[in-house]
Amino acid sequence: MELKKLIGAVADHTVFLDELLAVLEQETAELSNVKIAAMTQTNVAKEELFRKISGHSSILQQKIAALAARQELSSEVSLGAIAEHFAKKGHGELLEKLSRLKKAADGIKQVATMNREIAERFASTISTSLNLVTRIINQSNVYGASGGFQQRPTGAVMINKEA
Repeated sequence: MELKKLIGAVADHTVFLDELLAVLEQETAELSNVKIAAMTQTNVAKEELFRKISGHSSILQQKIAALAARQELSSEVSLGAIAEHFAKKGHGELLEKLSRLKKAADGIKQVATMNREIAERFASTISTSLNLVTRIINQSNVYGASGGFQQRPTGAVMINKEA
């Protein structure tokens, strides 16, 4: 009975991770297309999924601890060790679910790394562009008597109408 509950909890956790992976893949497209408004919505969706995953993680840990106690295993045993324990007894379903969970987690790690790299490159490009624009704005050009532009500092002069 507790094994089935744990298998269900692992399956639920995998669903949450799959949802997060889908949101991260959507974020990749938004980053690539520079859709700022859509990125805001994606961030909200990611935060909701993080809350779900965090909340579900404690439930999963409780189910692991309960099953470990029932099987007379260490209270610190990992999900992988429990899955291998049951696989040796001929119950490979938990091991299969764990494999699917790991696959989803690896996909999340890869897409999150790629998104971070895209975001860092984008931020670097924007920073370089802003620095260039700032330099251009701060560099004054004055039209000289020779008919060309001369680069030199300029100052503002206020003329009194009465003069």
